[in-house]
Amino acid sequence: MSESYFYDGKNYLHEELEELFKKNIERYEKDPDQRSVITLRMIEGKDILDVGCAGGNLSKRMAKMGFNVIGIDVLKESIKIAKEFNNMPNVSFEVRDLLKDSFPPNSLDCITFLETIEHVENPALFLREFHKILRPGGHVVLSTPNATSLKNIFYALSYRKKEKRIKVAKEISLEPRNTGTHIEHVFNWDFPTLVRLLDRCGFDLVDHAFARSGPIVIPFFGKKMEIIKSNSKILRIFEPFMTTHIMKAQKKS
Repeated sequence: MSESYFYDGKNYLHEELEELFKKNIERYEKDPDQRSVITLRMIEGKDILDVGCAGGNLSKRMAKMGFNVIGIDVLKESIKIAKEFNNMPNVSFEVRDLLKDSFPPNSLDCITFLETIEHVENPALFLREFHKILRPGGHVVLSTPNATSLKNIFYALSYRKKEKRIKVAKEISLEPRNTGTHIEHVFNWDFPTLVRLLDRCGFDLVDHAFARSGPIVIPFFGKKMEIIKSNSKILRIFEPFMTTHIMKAQKKS
């Protein structure tokens, strides 16, 4: 019987996950995801730590660019997948809780914290740890959902009735843990709040971009309809309504 893997909130057989990763690569090569493209442009240095690497797809992409990459995640299943599907000579993967088992001070050039800061309950502790283990002038590159996006405005409108808010609160209390998906988001960041947190933790903002118009899905006669796709250009002239922040910040001296 083929081995089963839990990835992005779903169970996959080996051949199914292999096919998923293959299709993702083909899709990226044909129509590169804006979030990944912008993120990869911001990375610099030699020794990179990818915190919350999940299945290791982006860690491998960074390694292919010539960086020495260490991908870490607290979920054993994620690292198992990363090692099996995304290994190569200049990338390594390990199960590690950075706040309990860190790296030597001044040992890294860049830390990526991608779609992760919204999951952790103590983001300031992570950023302060990053500051300690980065070399002088080192950078952190992070991405996270944008609290002021059009997508979140639609969500906010759906909470106008108290009955809906009570239902949402009940659903949250019953959510499964350790899924690595959006249902584990405990923060939603707007631009000034995120910049303020970086500043308080010893970082200067050096670059910022908004990315992705969607996906935005709305209910329509009992079905879900996608009205805006991820790589749609429809919000390019209203960037603050896009779904994702991508930030690059430098360690203060």
